[in-house]
Amino acid sequence: MGMRFYFDETGNLFGPGQYFDEQGDALLKKIMAGEDAVFNTCAHLSPDVQTAILVRLQTDFAGWLGQKEMEGWLKA
Repeated sequence: MGMRFYFDETGNLFGPGQYFDEQGDALLKKIMAGEDAVFNTCAHLSPDVQTAILVRLQTDFAGWLGQKEMEGWLKA
């Protein structure tokens, strides 16, 4: 469903396909293991854990997308 992350009604996580193809679920595993410093620092600012996870993934996606765009500019 485009450029956003979301949980469906059964708790399955969805997001941008190319991001998941390249990044896999490494960040989600770090979050769940308590090893992601950004999530650990900011999660308390979200209304619930699901929202905190979505915000963290969306933030990582924005950085990933920016890096892809920069790589494209450098190749041009």
